[in-house]
Amino acid sequence: MKTRKFLLALVVAFLATGMVSAQASTYDIPEQLSNLIKKAFDNYPKLKEGDALIRMSQSQRDLAKAGYMPTLDGEASYRYGKPTPELSIPGMGSFAFFPANNYDFHLGATLPIWDFGRTQANVQKTLVQIQTSKDNLENNKQTLAYQVAELYCAIIFYNKSVAVQKEQVQLLEENEKIINDRVKDGDALKFDLLSTQVRKNGAQNQLIDLQNNLKKDYQFLDMLTAQQGEGYITRSDITFNTAGHDEVSTDHNYDLVIMNDQLKSSQLDIKVARNNWMPSLVAQGKLGYADGYIPDVNKLLLFGSVGVGLSIPIYGADRPNYRIKIAKINIEAARYNIEASKMNLDKDVAQAKSDLVATATKLKNYDIQVEQAKEALNLANIRYKAGVITNLEMLSAQTDLQNAELGKIQLEFQVLLSTLTINKLGGTKFW
Repeated sequence: MKTRKFLLALVVAFLATGMVSAQASTYDIPEQLSNLIKKAFDNYPKLKEGDALIRMSQSQRDLAKAGYMPTLDGEASYRYGKPTPELSIPGMGSFAFFPANNYDFHLGATLPIWDFGRTQANVQKTLVQIQTSKDNLENNKQTLAYQVAELYCAIIFYNKSVAVQKEQVQLLEENEKIINDRVKDGDALKFDLLSTQVRKNGAQNQLIDLQNNLKKDYQFLDMLTAQQGEGYITRSDITFNTAGHDEVSTDHNYDLVIMNDQLKSSQLDIKVARNNWMPSLVAQGKLGYADGYIPDVNKLLLFGSVGVGLSIPIYGADRPNYRIKIAKINIEAARYNIEASKMNLDKDVAQAKSDLVATATKLKNYDIQVEQAKEALNLANIRYKAGVITNLEMLSAQTDLQNAELGKIQLEFQVLLSTLTINKLGGTKFW
């Protein structure tokens, strides 16, 4: 549990580097991490899906704009009909008004003149959909970037922890050998030897866990970035700056941004539904060949026509009124959802700031505790050399100092964890 908390704290430490102000500024991060994030952006399928969804939304916009464009159709028809009315004039013969065989071959063009905002509303909705797709992509990028950075910091942490744990195991092995010799000489109890062996076994198990976690984090990072192997992260420390968290606003949180996009889309649904009741004015034209023209109704002649048409909806099978009602309910629900989410985000920010203050206060106490542990270790060294205390008591003093320093580091990074939490809630971009 301690190692996991320490890991999260280190993540915060790194990501807080250069946070001068929320939602703005560039951040000074290691070049290697920057390259890993870029590789993840290029490799991760979820981001490729996001790009595809943006292109799809743009195609939907182009499709909606097609409502402004003319249409051109070719048509060919044949119809046989009987009887065919005729007019007989004495001395002049008979004249047919309609042919029995009706042929019609023509091109027809329709040009929208005015649809009273119907096409415009559809285009506006697709523009909102494009923005929603872009915001979703940025949200996925932020999630991925923080994930890569967390793994990067975790590997740095585990590298340092493995080195420290190896030293601890080595120290315990050396003490085990010394105590074992003293037991043989009768200068120490077997209890001291068994206690040291228990500590050594526990330290060895911790070392195995750390090495396993290090390997798994490399595997996870390799999966995200298309890297291969281990050991390519050799950075031994991280610098950071916690300034700027007070300026963070949840207004830039991507969850809220996407919810507002969806609200705009629902508002446009009302406009689109209402415009379904509006008329449309179009220009129409035809050019082609047909028969049925007097005096020779059976002869194909070139013909053409132009005109305008006004279509007025009277009864719609798609029930625009129901669509309006549904859109209004969606808007109401979306506003409540945004309000509730904003309240929760503000609460989370307030709690993170409260944690920041509390942890900073506790950190001052740990400063005193570390100094006390150092002094206790100095006294233990003096007493051990004088033969006043046992080797186990000496090990306990070393462990107390190690725990005190680890606790101080954990608190320092918990301060940064609260800072990172605030910036994540504010949608801060660090890469």
